Amino acid sequence: MRFPFFRVKTSGRGGMRAFHQTRGFAAAQTDRLLAGWRYDGGFTAGDVSAHLATIRARSRQMAKDSPHFKRWLDLWVTNIVGEGFALKSMPHDGGSLDRRLDTAAAKTIENHWWRFCTLRAPSGQTYCDASGRKTMAEMDRLLARTWARDGEYFVLITRTQANPYGIEFQIIRPDLCDERYNLADTGKGTSIQAGVEKSIATGRPAAYWFKTIDTNQAGAYSAGQPLVRIGADRIIHGYTQQDEDQPRGIPLGYASLVKLKMLDEYDRAELTAARDEACSVRTYYAPIGQENAIADIAAPENADVANALLADKEPGQAEILPLGYRQEIHTPQHPNRELTAFKNSMGRDIAGGLGVEYSNFFNDWAGVSFSSVRAGTISERDMWIMFQSDMISQLKSRMFLAWLRAFLESEESGGLPVEKFDKFSEHEFRGRRWLWVDPLKDIKAAETAVLHGWKTNQQISEDYGGDYYDNLEEIKREESAAKGTALERTKANEAHQG
Repeated sequence: MRFPFFRVKTSGRGGMRAFHQTRGFAAAQTDRLLAGWRYDGGFTAGDVSAHLATIRARSRQMAKDSPHFKRWLDLWVTNIVGEGFALKSMPHDGGSLDRRLDTAAAKTIENHWWRFCTLRAPSGQTYCDASGRKTMAEMDRLLARTWARDGEYFVLITRTQANPYGIEFQIIRPDLCDERYNLADTGKGTSIQAGVEKSIATGRPAAYWFKTIDTNQAGAYSAGQPLVRIGADRIIHGYTQQDEDQPRGIPLGYASLVKLKMLDEYDRAELTAARDEACSVRTYYAPIGQENAIADIAAPENADVANALLADKEPGQAEILPLGYRQEIHTPQHPNRELTAFKNSMGRDIAGGLGVEYSNFFNDWAGVSFSSVRAGTISERDMWIMFQSDMISQLKSRMFLAWLRAFLESEESGGLPVEKFDKFSEHEFRGRRWLWVDPLKDIKAAETAVLHGWKTNQQISEDYGGDYYDNLEEIKREESAAKGTALERTKANEAHQG
Protein backbone atom coordinates (compact mmCIF):
# COMPACT_ATOMS: atom_id res chain seq x y z
CA MET A 1 0.00 0.00 0.00
CA ARG A 2 1.33 3.37 -0.95
CA PHE A 3 0.70 6.77 0.52
CA PRO A 4 -1.70 8.75 -1.69
CA PHE A 5 0.69 11.71 -1.81
CA PHE A 6 2.66 10.23 -4.71
CA ARG A 7 1.76 8.86 -8.10
CA VAL A 8 3.86 6.02 -9.37
CA LYS A 9 4.72 5.94 -13.03
CA THR A 10 6.52 2.96 -14.59
CA SER A 11 8.48 3.06 -17.80
CA GLY A 12 7.42 -0.43 -18.81
CA ARG A 13 7.66 -3.92 -17.51
CA GLY A 14 10.63 -4.15 -15.16
CA GLY A 15 11.45 -0.50 -15.79
CA MET A 16 12.44 2.09 -13.21
CA ARG A 17 9.76 3.81 -11.25
CA ALA A 18 9.57 7.59 -11.25
CA PHE A 19 7.89 9.30 -8.32
CA HIS A 20 6.10 12.55 -9.14
CA GLN A 21 5.16 14.71 -6.20
CA THR A 22 1.65 16.07 -6.47
CA ARG A 23 1.47 17.96 -3.20
CA GLY A 24 3.92 20.15 -1.28
CA PHE A 25 4.33 23.45 0.52
CA ALA A 26 2.05 26.16 -0.81
CA ALA A 27 4.75 28.74 -0.09
CA ALA A 28 7.12 26.84 -2.40
CA GLN A 29 4.87 26.94 -5.46
CA THR A 30 6.11 28.82 -8.54
CA ASP A 31 2.86 29.28 -10.46
CA ARG A 32 1.91 32.48 -12.23
CA LEU A 33 0.44 34.01 -9.07
CA LEU A 34 3.70 33.58 -7.15
CA ALA A 35 6.15 34.06 -10.01
CA GLY A 36 7.22 37.44 -8.62
CA TRP A 37 8.06 35.94 -5.24
CA ARG A 38 11.79 35.53 -5.68
CA TYR A 39 14.34 33.52 -3.74
CA ASP A 40 16.16 35.38 -0.99
CA GLY A 41 19.14 34.12 0.97
CA GLY A 42 18.40 36.12 4.12
CA PHE A 43 20.75 38.57 5.81
CA THR A 44 23.88 37.24 4.14
CA ALA A 45 27.18 39.08 4.07
CA GLY A 46 26.75 39.61 0.33
CA ASP A 47 23.32 41.22 0.69
CA VAL A 48 24.50 43.40 3.56
CA SER A 49 27.57 44.53 1.64
CA ALA A 50 25.55 45.33 -1.49
CA HIS A 51 22.52 47.04 0.01
CA LEU A 52 23.45 48.46 3.42
CA ALA A 53 24.57 51.87 2.10
CA THR A 54 21.32 52.40 0.17
CA ILE A 55 19.00 51.34 3.00
CA ARG A 56 20.97 53.41 5.50
CA ALA A 57 20.84 56.52 3.29
CA ARG A 58 17.09 56.16 2.81
CA SER A 59 16.56 55.62 6.52
CA ARG A 60 18.53 58.79 7.27
CA GLN A 61 16.48 60.73 4.74
CA MET A 62 13.27 59.54 6.39
CA ALA A 63 14.63 60.62 9.76
CA LYS A 64 14.96 64.13 8.35
CA ASP A 65 11.71 64.46 6.41
CA SER A 66 9.13 61.98 7.76
CA PRO A 67 7.26 63.07 10.92
CA HIS A 68 6.16 59.48 11.55
CA PHE A 69 9.70 58.11 11.30
CA LYS A 70 11.01 60.84 13.60
CA ARG A 71 8.24 59.96 16.04
CA TRP A 72 9.39 56.32 16.00
CA LEU A 73 13.02 57.32 16.63
CA ASP A 74 11.96 59.54 19.53
CA LEU A 75 9.93 56.69 21.05
CA TRP A 76 12.89 54.35 20.58
CA VAL A 77 15.34 56.64 22.38
CA THR A 78 12.91 57.63 25.12
CA ASN A 79 11.88 54.10 26.01
CA ILE A 80 15.21 52.31 25.67
CA VAL A 81 17.48 54.91 27.28
CA GLY A 82 15.38 57.71 28.73
CA GLU A 83 17.41 59.40 31.45
CA GLY A 84 20.09 56.73 31.21
CA PHE A 85 21.07 53.32 32.58
CA ALA A 86 21.75 52.93 36.32
CA LEU A 87 24.78 50.93 37.45
CA LYS A 88 24.51 48.57 40.41
CA SER A 89 27.94 47.35 41.53
CA MET A 90 27.81 43.99 43.32
CA PRO A 91 31.30 42.79 44.36
CA HIS A 92 31.07 39.90 46.81
CA ASP A 93 33.42 38.23 49.25
CA GLY A 94 33.30 34.67 50.48
CA GLY A 95 32.35 31.41 48.81
CA SER A 96 29.19 30.31 47.10
CA LEU A 97 27.49 29.53 50.43
CA ASP A 98 28.48 32.65 52.43
CA ARG A 99 28.67 35.38 49.79
CA ARG A 100 28.73 38.84 51.33
CA LEU A 101 28.38 42.10 49.45
CA ASP A 102 31.43 44.34 49.76
CA THR A 103 29.41 47.49 50.40
CA ALA A 104 32.37 49.85 50.65
CA ALA A 105 33.86 48.73 47.33
CA ALA A 106 30.44 48.85 45.66
CA LYS A 107 29.86 52.44 46.78
CA THR A 108 33.34 53.48 45.66
CA ILE A 109 32.87 52.00 42.20
CA GLU A 110 29.37 53.44 41.78
CA ASN A 111 30.45 56.93 42.88
CA HIS A 112 33.43 57.03 40.54
CA TRP A 113 31.39 55.64 37.63
CA TRP A 114 28.85 58.43 38.21
CA ARG A 115 31.66 60.97 38.32
CA PHE A 116 33.15 59.59 35.11
CA CYS A 117 29.78 59.59 33.31
CA THR A 118 28.22 62.87 34.42
CA LEU A 119 30.59 65.22 36.23
CA ARG A 120 32.18 67.88 34.07
CA ALA A 121 35.87 68.57 34.56
CA PRO A 122 37.10 72.06 35.56
CA SER A 123 37.44 72.73 31.83
CA GLY A 124 33.71 72.20 31.39
CA GLN A 125 34.16 68.93 29.49
CA THR A 126 33.04 65.44 30.46
CA TYR A 127 35.45 62.56 31.00
CA CYS A 128 33.53 59.75 29.27
CA ASP A 129 33.13 61.36 25.85
CA ALA A 130 36.26 61.83 23.75
CA SER A 131 34.78 65.05 22.37
CA GLY A 132 34.08 66.27 25.91
CA ARG A 133 30.58 67.41 24.97
CA LYS A 134 28.28 64.59 26.06
CA THR A 135 27.48 62.86 29.32
CA MET A 136 27.12 59.09 29.27
CA ALA A 137 23.32 59.37 29.08
CA GLU A 138 23.63 61.68 26.08
CA MET A 139 26.02 59.25 24.41
CA ASP A 140 23.60 56.38 25.05
CA ARG A 141 20.70 58.32 23.54
CA LEU A 142 22.72 59.14 20.42
CA LEU A 143 23.86 55.51 20.10
CA ALA A 144 20.28 54.25 20.48
CA ARG A 145 19.08 56.64 17.77
CA THR A 146 21.95 55.55 15.51
CA TRP A 147 21.12 51.90 16.19
CA ALA A 148 17.51 52.36 15.04
CA ARG A 149 18.23 54.70 12.13
CA ASP A 150 21.46 53.16 10.77
CA GLY A 151 21.05 49.63 12.11
CA GLU A 152 24.26 49.63 14.17
CA TYR A 153 26.66 51.73 16.19
CA PHE A 154 30.41 51.79 16.80
CA VAL A 155 32.32 53.03 19.85
CA LEU A 156 36.11 53.35 19.99
CA ILE A 157 37.77 52.61 23.36
CA THR A 158 40.82 54.81 23.93
CA ARG A 159 43.29 54.94 26.79
CA THR A 160 44.21 58.55 27.53
CA GLN A 161 45.99 60.82 29.99
CA ALA A 162 43.42 63.58 29.46
CA ASN A 163 41.33 62.58 32.49
CA PRO A 164 42.10 60.97 35.88
CA TYR A 165 40.49 57.67 34.88
CA GLY A 166 42.76 57.12 31.89
CA ILE A 167 40.04 56.12 29.43
CA GLU A 168 37.45 57.69 27.12
CA PHE A 169 34.96 56.59 24.48
CA GLN A 170 34.45 57.94 20.98
CA ILE A 171 31.35 57.41 18.84
CA ILE A 172 32.13 56.51 15.22
CA ARG A 173 29.64 56.92 12.39
CA PRO A 174 28.62 53.52 10.97
CA ASP A 175 29.26 54.59 7.37
CA LEU A 176 32.96 54.98 8.18
CA CYS A 177 33.27 51.20 8.44
CA ASP A 178 33.59 50.20 4.78
CA GLU A 179 30.71 47.79 4.13
CA ARG A 180 31.98 47.15 0.57
CA TYR A 181 35.37 45.81 1.71
CA ASN A 182 35.32 42.02 1.40
CA LEU A 183 38.16 39.50 1.34
CA ALA A 184 37.60 35.74 1.39
CA ASP A 185 40.92 34.95 3.09
CA THR A 186 43.48 37.33 4.55
CA GLY A 187 46.04 34.56 4.90
CA LYS A 188 45.91 34.92 8.70
CA GLY A 189 42.98 32.63 9.40
CA THR A 190 40.49 35.45 8.98
CA SER A 191 38.15 36.75 6.31
CA ILE A 192 36.66 40.22 5.81
CA GLN A 193 32.94 40.62 5.33
CA ALA A 194 31.43 44.09 4.86
CA GLY A 195 34.41 45.69 6.61
CA VAL A 196 34.42 43.27 9.55
CA GLU A 197 37.41 40.94 9.86
CA LYS A 198 36.37 37.66 11.49
CA SER A 199 37.93 34.35 12.36
CA ILE A 200 37.18 31.78 9.66
CA ALA A 201 37.02 29.02 12.26
CA THR A 202 34.76 30.66 14.87
CA GLY A 203 33.30 33.81 13.27
CA ARG A 204 34.58 35.92 16.16
CA PRO A 205 35.43 39.52 15.13
CA ALA A 206 39.16 40.20 14.99
CA ALA A 207 39.23 43.74 13.64
CA TYR A 208 37.24 46.43 11.83
CA TRP A 209 38.28 48.34 8.71
CA PHE A 210 37.43 52.04 8.71
CA LYS A 211 37.71 54.62 5.98
CA THR A 212 38.91 57.08 8.62
CA ILE A 213 38.28 57.63 12.30
CA ASP A 214 38.43 61.40 11.82
CA THR A 215 34.81 62.44 11.27
CA ASN A 216 35.95 65.76 9.82
CA GLN A 217 37.51 63.87 6.89
CA ALA A 218 34.67 61.43 6.27
CA GLY A 219 33.36 63.34 3.27
CA ALA A 220 36.79 63.40 1.64
CA TYR A 221 37.09 59.62 1.40
CA SER A 222 37.14 58.09 -2.06
CA ALA A 223 37.68 54.57 -3.37
CA GLY A 224 41.32 53.56 -3.40
CA GLN A 225 42.35 55.31 -0.22
CA PRO A 226 43.93 53.07 2.42
CA LEU A 227 41.69 51.82 5.22
CA VAL A 228 42.43 51.91 8.93
CA ARG A 229 42.44 48.55 10.74
CA ILE A 230 41.40 48.66 14.40
CA GLY A 231 41.42 45.57 16.59
CA ALA A 232 38.11 44.26 17.89
CA ASP A 233 39.32 44.70 21.49
CA ARG A 234 39.11 48.49 20.96
CA ILE A 235 35.78 48.56 19.14
CA ILE A 236 32.27 48.11 20.52
CA HIS A 237 29.96 47.12 17.68
CA GLY A 238 26.27 46.87 18.53
CA TYR A 239 23.49 45.71 16.23
CA THR A 240 20.49 43.40 16.03
CA GLN A 241 21.50 40.11 14.45
CA GLN A 242 18.86 38.56 12.19
CA ASP A 243 21.11 35.81 10.81
CA GLU A 244 24.04 33.88 12.25
CA ASP A 245 26.41 34.97 9.47
CA GLN A 246 25.19 38.59 9.36
CA PRO A 247 28.29 40.79 9.84
CA ARG A 248 26.64 44.24 10.04
CA GLY A 249 23.38 45.74 11.22
CA ILE A 250 20.54 46.80 8.91
CA PRO A 251 18.36 49.86 9.76
CA LEU A 252 15.66 48.53 12.05
CA GLY A 253 12.82 50.11 10.10
CA TYR A 254 13.72 48.25 6.90
CA ALA A 255 10.41 46.36 6.67
CA SER A 256 8.32 49.55 6.87
CA LEU A 257 10.46 52.03 4.94
CA VAL A 258 8.79 51.54 1.54
CA LYS A 259 5.22 51.74 2.83
CA LEU A 260 6.03 54.70 5.07
CA LYS A 261 7.66 56.53 2.15
CA MET A 262 4.62 55.88 -0.03
CA LEU A 263 2.32 57.11 2.73
CA ASP A 264 4.32 60.33 3.09
CA GLU A 265 4.17 60.85 -0.69
CA TYR A 266 0.42 60.22 -0.61
CA ASP A 267 0.05 62.83 2.14
CA ARG A 268 2.01 65.28 0.05
CA ALA A 269 -0.08 64.66 -3.06
CA GLU A 270 -3.32 64.93 -1.10
CA LEU A 271 -2.22 68.16 0.54
CA THR A 272 -1.18 69.62 -2.82
CA ALA A 273 -4.51 68.69 -4.39
CA ALA A 274 -6.47 70.18 -1.48
CA ARG A 275 -4.46 73.39 -1.62
CA ASP A 276 -4.95 73.67 -5.38
CA GLU A 277 -8.71 73.21 -5.10
CA ALA A 278 -8.94 75.68 -2.24
CA CYS A 279 -7.34 78.37 -4.42
CA SER A 280 -9.79 78.02 -7.35
CA VAL A 281 -13.41 77.45 -6.38
CA ARG A 282 -15.49 79.06 -9.15
CA THR A 283 -15.33 79.67 -12.90
CA TYR A 284 -17.18 82.33 -14.96
CA TYR A 285 -18.37 81.97 -18.55
CA ALA A 286 -19.30 84.79 -20.91
CA PRO A 287 -22.54 84.72 -22.90
CA ILE A 288 -22.55 82.74 -26.12
CA GLY A 289 -21.19 84.86 -28.90
CA GLN A 290 -19.44 87.21 -26.47
CA GLU A 291 -16.67 84.88 -25.32
CA ASN A 292 -14.02 87.54 -25.96
CA ALA A 293 -15.76 90.02 -23.70
CA ILE A 294 -13.83 88.82 -20.67
CA ALA A 295 -10.62 89.82 -22.40
CA ASP A 296 -11.85 93.44 -22.36
CA ILE A 297 -13.14 93.29 -18.82
CA ALA A 298 -10.85 96.12 -17.75
CA ALA A 299 -12.40 98.50 -20.30
CA PRO A 300 -14.47 101.37 -18.81
CA GLU A 301 -17.65 100.22 -20.51
CA ASN A 302 -17.36 96.84 -18.77
CA ALA A 303 -16.96 98.24 -15.28
CA ASP A 304 -20.19 96.65 -14.05
CA VAL A 305 -19.03 93.22 -15.24
CA ALA A 306 -15.60 93.68 -13.64
CA ASN A 307 -17.14 94.72 -10.34
CA ALA A 308 -19.40 91.67 -10.32
CA LEU A 309 -16.72 89.18 -11.22
CA LEU A 310 -13.68 90.50 -9.34
CA ALA A 311 -15.21 91.75 -6.11
CA ASP A 312 -14.21 90.05 -2.86
CA LYS A 313 -16.67 87.37 -1.82
CA GLU A 314 -18.11 86.98 1.66
CA PRO A 315 -19.19 83.65 3.18
CA GLY A 316 -22.83 82.92 2.31
CA GLN A 317 -22.98 85.77 -0.21
CA ALA A 318 -25.37 85.51 -3.18
CA GLU A 319 -24.75 87.53 -6.33
CA ILE A 320 -26.50 88.48 -9.57
CA LEU A 321 -24.29 88.24 -12.64
CA PRO A 322 -24.64 90.48 -15.71
CA LEU A 323 -27.19 89.32 -18.27
CA GLY A 324 -25.97 86.25 -20.12
CA TYR A 325 -23.07 85.41 -17.76
CA ARG A 326 -23.03 82.16 -15.83
CA GLN A 327 -20.82 80.67 -13.19
CA GLU A 328 -19.77 77.16 -12.28
CA ILE A 329 -19.00 76.50 -8.62
CA HIS A 330 -16.29 73.89 -8.15
CA THR A 331 -16.83 71.61 -5.16
CA PRO A 332 -13.46 70.43 -3.76
CA GLN A 333 -12.93 66.66 -3.72
CA HIS A 334 -9.90 66.87 -1.47
CA PRO A 335 -9.10 65.95 1.19
CA ASN A 336 -10.39 62.59 0.07
CA ARG A 337 -13.24 61.28 2.17
CA GLU A 338 -11.48 57.94 2.54
CA LEU A 339 -8.21 59.55 3.60
CA THR A 340 -8.56 58.81 7.33
CA ALA A 341 -9.55 55.15 6.91
CA PHE A 342 -6.81 54.57 4.35
CA LYS A 343 -4.11 56.18 6.50
CA ASN A 344 -5.25 54.25 9.56
CA SER A 345 -4.93 50.96 7.68
CA MET A 346 -1.47 51.86 6.37
CA GLY A 347 -0.45 53.15 9.80
CA ARG A 348 -1.27 49.83 11.45
CA ASP A 349 0.92 47.99 8.94
CA ILE A 350 3.77 50.46 9.49
CA ALA A 351 3.46 50.32 13.27
CA GLY A 352 3.53 46.52 13.12
CA GLY A 353 6.75 46.60 11.10
CA LEU A 354 8.33 49.04 13.54
CA GLY A 355 7.16 47.05 16.56
CA VAL A 356 5.28 49.86 18.28
CA GLU A 357 1.72 50.29 19.53
CA TYR A 358 -0.34 51.96 16.78
CA SER A 359 -2.40 54.40 18.87
CA ASN A 360 0.61 55.90 20.58
CA PHE A 361 2.75 55.91 17.44
CA PHE A 362 0.19 57.72 15.24
CA ASN A 363 -1.42 59.70 18.08
CA ASP A 364 -4.74 58.13 17.11
CA TRP A 365 -6.81 57.30 20.19
CA ALA A 366 -10.19 57.09 18.48
CA GLY A 367 -12.14 53.97 19.35
CA VAL A 368 -9.66 52.57 21.86
CA SER A 369 -10.40 51.45 25.40
CA PHE A 370 -8.22 51.39 28.47
CA SER A 371 -7.92 47.61 28.35
CA SER A 372 -6.95 47.51 24.66
CA VAL A 373 -4.36 50.26 25.08
CA ARG A 374 -2.99 48.51 28.16
CA ALA A 375 -2.63 45.20 26.32
CA GLY A 376 -0.85 46.88 23.40
CA THR A 377 1.35 48.92 25.72
CA ILE A 378 2.43 45.85 27.72
CA SER A 379 3.48 44.10 24.51
CA GLU A 380 5.40 47.17 23.36
CA ARG A 381 7.15 47.58 26.70
CA ASP A 382 8.25 43.95 26.60
CA MET A 383 9.98 44.82 23.33
CA TRP A 384 11.65 47.89 24.89
CA ILE A 385 12.94 45.75 27.76
CA MET A 386 14.33 43.23 25.28
CA PHE A 387 16.24 45.93 23.40
CA GLN A 388 17.42 47.40 26.71
CA SER A 389 18.87 44.00 27.53
CA ASP A 390 20.64 43.91 24.16
CA MET A 391 22.08 47.38 24.67
CA ILE A 392 23.27 46.50 28.16
CA SER A 393 25.03 43.32 27.04
CA GLN A 394 26.53 44.73 23.85
CA LEU A 395 27.39 48.26 25.01
CA LYS A 396 27.02 49.15 28.66
CA SER A 397 28.76 46.13 30.20
CA ARG A 398 31.67 46.38 27.78
CA MET A 399 32.02 50.08 28.55
CA PHE A 400 31.94 49.46 32.28
CA LEU A 401 34.47 46.61 32.22
CA ALA A 402 36.89 48.65 30.08
CA TRP A 403 36.50 51.61 32.44
CA LEU A 404 36.82 49.42 35.55
CA ARG A 405 40.21 48.08 34.53
CA ALA A 406 41.49 51.58 33.80
CA PHE A 407 39.99 52.79 37.10
CA LEU A 408 41.67 50.06 39.16
CA GLU A 409 44.99 50.89 37.51
CA SER A 410 44.63 54.60 38.37
CA GLU A 411 45.19 56.51 41.60
CA GLU A 412 41.47 57.26 41.76
CA SER A 413 40.74 53.69 42.89
CA GLY A 414 41.88 54.45 46.42
CA GLY A 415 43.81 51.24 46.71
CA LEU A 416 41.30 48.79 45.26
CA PRO A 417 43.61 46.09 43.83
CA VAL A 418 43.46 45.41 40.12
CA GLU A 419 44.26 41.79 40.94
CA LYS A 420 40.66 41.48 42.18
CA PHE A 421 39.22 42.65 38.88
CA ASP A 422 36.95 39.61 38.64
CA LYS A 423 35.42 40.40 42.01
CA PHE A 424 34.87 44.09 41.27
CA SER A 425 33.49 43.35 37.81
CA GLU A 426 30.26 41.89 39.22
CA HIS A 427 27.54 44.33 38.27
CA GLU A 428 24.25 44.91 36.54
CA PHE A 429 22.70 47.80 34.64
CA ARG A 430 19.07 48.75 35.01
CA GLY A 431 17.06 50.47 32.33
CA ARG A 432 14.14 52.79 32.71
CA ARG A 433 10.74 51.51 33.78
CA TRP A 434 7.24 52.93 33.33
CA LEU A 435 4.28 53.97 35.42
CA TRP A 436 0.68 53.34 34.47
CA VAL A 437 -2.11 55.85 34.07
CA ASP A 438 -3.73 54.31 37.15
CA PRO A 439 -0.71 53.24 39.24
CA LEU A 440 -2.71 52.67 42.45
CA LYS A 441 -4.02 49.32 41.21
CA ASP A 442 -0.49 48.20 40.30
CA ILE A 443 0.82 49.25 43.72
CA LYS A 444 -1.93 47.25 45.41
CA ALA A 445 -1.07 44.26 43.22
CA ALA A 446 2.61 44.63 44.16
CA GLU A 447 1.72 44.71 47.87
CA THR A 448 -0.27 41.49 47.47
CA ALA A 449 2.57 39.82 45.59
CA VAL A 450 5.08 40.69 48.34
CA LEU A 451 2.65 39.62 51.06
CA HIS A 452 2.26 36.15 49.57
CA GLY A 453 5.92 35.77 48.67
CA TRP A 454 5.30 35.86 44.92
CA LYS A 455 7.73 38.76 44.61
CA THR A 456 10.27 40.47 46.82
CA ASN A 457 10.61 44.12 47.76
CA GLN A 458 13.80 44.21 45.70
CA GLN A 459 11.98 42.94 42.62
CA ILE A 460 9.21 45.48 43.03
CA SER A 461 11.78 48.26 43.42
CA GLU A 462 13.52 47.11 40.26
CA ASP A 463 10.19 47.25 38.42
CA TYR A 464 10.09 50.92 39.35
CA GLY A 465 13.70 51.44 38.30
CA GLY A 466 15.09 51.62 41.85
CA ASP A 467 16.89 49.51 44.45
CA TYR A 468 15.24 48.42 47.68
CA TYR A 469 18.41 48.51 49.79
CA ASP A 470 19.35 51.93 48.48
CA ASN A 471 15.86 53.06 49.41
CA LEU A 472 16.33 51.79 52.98
CA GLU A 473 19.59 53.71 53.34
CA GLU A 474 17.99 56.86 51.96
CA ILE A 475 15.04 56.46 54.33
CA LYS A 476 17.51 56.23 57.25
CA ARG A 477 19.19 59.44 56.11
CA GLU A 478 15.81 61.16 55.83
CA GLU A 479 14.76 60.00 59.29
CA SER A 480 18.06 61.13 60.75
CA ALA A 481 17.74 64.51 59.08
CA ALA A 482 14.15 64.83 60.26
CA LYS A 483 15.14 64.03 63.87
CA GLY A 484 17.96 66.55 63.70
CA THR A 485 15.61 69.22 62.38
CA ALA A 486 13.04 68.45 65.09
CA LEU A 487 15.73 68.67 67.80
CA GLU A 488 16.93 72.02 66.50
CA ARG A 489 13.38 73.35 66.51
CA THR A 490 12.87 72.16 70.09
CA LYS A 491 16.05 73.88 71.24
CA ALA A 492 15.09 77.03 69.41
CA ASN A 493 11.67 77.07 71.07
CA GLU A 494 13.19 76.49 74.50
CA ALA A 495 15.67 79.31 73.96
CA HIS A 496 12.89 81.60 72.80
CA GLN A 497 10.74 80.78 75.81
CA GLY A 498 13.71 81.21 78.15
